[in-house]
Amino acid sequence: MIGMREAILKELAEKNTLLTPGAWKYLDSMDKPLHVVRDMINSSKELPFPVGRDCLVSFVETAEEPSDTPIKVPTKSCVESLDVDIVCDITGNSLCTGELSDFTGHFLNRFEKLRNILSRRREAKGVMNIRSVKKRKGDARIIAMVSDVSTTSNGNKFLTLEDPTGMIRGFVSSESEAFEQEIIEDEVIIAIGRIWEKKNGYDTTLSIDNIVRPSVPKNGRRMISDFDGKVAFISDIHVGSTTFLKDKWENFLNWMESGTDGSEDIRYLVIAGDLIDGIGIYPNQEDELEIKDVYEQYRVLGEMMKRIPSHIKVIAIPGNHDIVRNMEPQPALTEDVQKLFPKNVTFCGNPSMIRIGELKILAYHGGSINDLSDLLTGVDSDEPCSAMREMLERRHLVPVYGKKTPIAPEKEDLLVIEEVPDVFVTGHIHKTDVKTHHNTIMINASTWQGQTDYQKMRDIQPDPGKVVLYDPSTKKAKIKQC
Repeated sequence: MIGMREAILKELAEKNTLLTPGAWKYLDSMDKPLHVVRDMINSSKELPFPVGRDCLVSFVETAEEPSDTPIKVPTKSCVESLDVDIVCDITGNSLCTGELSDFTGHFLNRFEKLRNILSRRREAKGVMNIRSVKKRKGDARIIAMVSDVSTTSNGNKFLTLEDPTGMIRGFVSSESEAFEQEIIEDEVIIAIGRIWEKKNGYDTTLSIDNIVRPSVPKNGRRMISDFDGKVAFISDIHVGSTTFLKDKWENFLNWMESGTDGSEDIRYLVIAGDLIDGIGIYPNQEDELEIKDVYEQYRVLGEMMKRIPSHIKVIAIPGNHDIVRNMEPQPALTEDVQKLFPKNVTFCGNPSMIRIGELKILAYHGGSINDLSDLLTGVDSDEPCSAMREMLERRHLVPVYGKKTPIAPEKEDLLVIEEVPDVFVTGHIHKTDVKTHHNTIMINASTWQGQTDYQKMRDIQPDPGKVVLYDPSTKKAKIKQC
């Protein structure tokens, strides 16, 4: 088959195209694959790039039918979609029972994961554990978790820093470079400074000049697209609410069905949580529900999703309004709910790392955006990408424990951002925001719900009815208003 493959590659190269792995596998099952490729080339003025399995199947099936008219080979519509690979997801892997040992193991795992990331930084050269640092004098650097932050009357900060070997007090002068970086509890950092010996009743102290976070590399990998087409991102549909925007959602479905105005390029649709409005999520919610049965809400949405063309693969994660546990990470919706949806919908947990070919997408509903906007002056809930940037800098989706976002103390902390994503998508905040941080595209996807009474009380202004379209080949995203 080697000589045959070379001949096929040569003839396809003359037409400026090639075959996907699935197309090759399909050809391998044929008696005369070269004849099939030649017939396809001769019957079409233009071939897609690349030629997928569906394209070959379409040609072969059409060629077997008698006809007096030339055979037309489809172009964009026959490009093969790649499989969706769920790389990281809590679904089916939850082991926590809520015992004290779970919390201890959870934070130790968080520390170890983030220490491994920090250890690859050039600033990690010469780091020591806390037990060893407390025995020395002069310059020192450690990798530690911040367990407490306090501010003195004259504006300086004291930190409590921990690692598995012990604890040390950190001092951050208001005049130091480190002071400019907002330090929060539970993050893991490299602390660089000098050791002060015990004096005036105080224990050994590390006077910190600078801190280094895990971050994402400024010059990280640049993903090379290996599929033709675009990925669409939406969030927060909230079916069942009286404020569900039926007209805008109908516009969206009509556009997806039309196969025009950009929708013909969509191969994947990612939904970043809150598929339905749920029940009992906030006080007096039942007064704003059009559908008061949670399974009926899912059934209605499932019927609507049948209008999404079947060649588009849909990936959906839950949010805080869906019927999964409230603690993060959240598992995928249960099988009885999944059965209410068409077969082209893949359900996974919140968060999930999703791989489509070489494209890595981190999908997270975004519950911690509210926490970070309360804690950090540089985060604005009206610009949710500012919170997403802080998550990437700290390499954790919920950097602070014990705030509004509940965390399940799993033995493995799946909220650590171990792999750097090409695309990082959230929802939750009902805004539309697209930014880039280093080589990662950050997308906060839009909502399909109007302003609720609860949002009016908190002065939250939704930005509804928008779709973010990402093109892996150009690394660019644009916003479509429906």
